[in-house]
Amino acid sequence: MAQTSEAKFLLSARAVEQFPRALDFEAAFFGRSNVGKSSLLNEYTGMNKLARVSSTPGCTREINFFSVDNKYYLVDLPGYGYARYSKDEQQRWAELINEYITLRAGRILGIVILDIRRGLTPLDIMLLEILKSKNVNFIIVATKIDKLKTNELRAATLKVKSQIKLEGFESEIIRFSAVTGEGKKELYNNITKKYQLFRQAAREKAEDVFIDE
Repeated sequence: MAQTSEAKFLLSARAVEQFPRALDFEAAFFGRSNVGKSSLLNEYTGMNKLARVSSTPGCTREINFFSVDNKYYLVDLPGYGYARYSKDEQQRWAELINEYITLRAGRILGIVILDIRRGLTPLDIMLLEILKSKNVNFIIVATKIDKLKTNELRAATLKVKSQIKLEGFESEIIRFSAVTGEGKKELYNNITKKYQLFRQAAREKAEDVFIDE
């Protein structure tokens, strides 16, 4: 993130009632377990301990909200697809994620994170379908690009682009490495641009309400 911005942990929510008050904009980070979501958040914010990183996937078991300059939220959602936990627990997480999307749909920019070596999985496609059905804007961030050689990276990128098109989605793809920092500036610029657009839309909506009254 830019040096003028600062992210601070706000709270963890295990139920809708615990969500903080809604803001005009929230950048929500979705992804399968073990795609490097926490490492991405730490690298993106420049704060190594902002999000918990563990060698054991599935450690995020609630929705974590971080405040950026008291202007908008970064939202770290539970990783999905980790089989170690019971089906009941996985279902509870799925319901919580769905409730979050439903309640905040008009304020969310979805950051859908995937391991570029794995491409889109069936669970990723299900998530994208949910976001699309709720009219949630989203971008795809492909992580762990440092694990591939140049030719491999090119082929993997083309594969992801092909998958996205084949499944009927449209999205920008940002290639990201938590090791080298590649993609960090592009992601920051993208989130900042979307934040400004959401803020402008909120102002215009408020002005319309004022004029109608």
